[in-house]
Amino acid sequence: MELDLPQLRQMVLENTERINRNELIINEMRMESAEQARKVSEQDEWLENIRKENDRSMRLSRERMDRLEKFAETSRLEYEQRVREINEERKASDKRIEESRRESDKRIEEYRRESDRRMEESRKETEREVKEMLAETHREVKEMFAETNASIRRVSVEFLGITGHIVEGLVSSSTEKIFKDAGFDLHDSGKNLRRELASEDKQMEVDAMLGNEKLVVPVEVKANFTKKKVKRFLHKMEMFRKFFPEYADKEVIAAIAAINYEAGVADFAHEEGLLVIRVSSDDIFSLDPVDEKKLRKF
Repeated sequence: MELDLPQLRQMVLENTERINRNELIINEMRMESAEQARKVSEQDEWLENIRKENDRSMRLSRERMDRLEKFAETSRLEYEQRVREINEERKASDKRIEESRRESDKRIEEYRRESDRRMEESRKETEREVKEMLAETHREVKEMFAETNASIRRVSVEFLGITGHIVEGLVSSSTEKIFKDAGFDLHDSGKNLRRELASEDKQMEVDAMLGNEKLVVPVEVKANFTKKKVKRFLHKMEMFRKFFPEYADKEVIAAIAAINYEAGVADFAHEEGLLVIRVSSDDIFSLDPVDEKKLRKF
């Protein structure tokens, strides 16, 4: 088929338009591809940042766990050393008791022989001496056992108090800063405060106290807080104003602090209107977020 010149021109124009449209489509596709590549790059960067943050958190957690394990190992070694010392004291005490028993047996035997020789003339006197000797021996043995038991109780009390005193020292040294960081303008009012009610033969001790002209905050410190300990503290706080009448014109709220809280205990304390101080991821004591409307007034 032969085409005349106008037809050829028309075909060229149509082909040119199709080519231009295709080029526009290709350019749009290229732009979309570039945008997709940019988004993928941003997502990769975001994922990399998340991975780095997770790595940092894991590293901090491992470091904290290493410190706690080191502390636990040190406490265990100290406890084992105390046990060894107690065992050594007990062995020494057993040895002294055995030596005393042998010496007593020897002395008793000597008195018996002497008593046999002088039976007719001094039987009653010899029996009296033997009884006195036995009483003295029994008293010495009882005193030795009492000393050993006292040593065991003393060492046990010292060991059980080690962790608690460490935590009290850590918290007490930073209570003012802990509350200041949380927005409470308080100053340190004392540590290990003891009061007595002689008329009722009762005592109360407050581990740490902070306050200002309007507010006072007693703080109870434990190495480990259980729900039972929280309940005991709440009961103690009900008696606070009775033991500390000088705060009668001030508002009283209360706080607890510990290295460890058993499952659900911190939430229970919040529900009871207490402030909760705990160790953060960097082994720093800090105050949990506070809802002042839920704080309990004592």
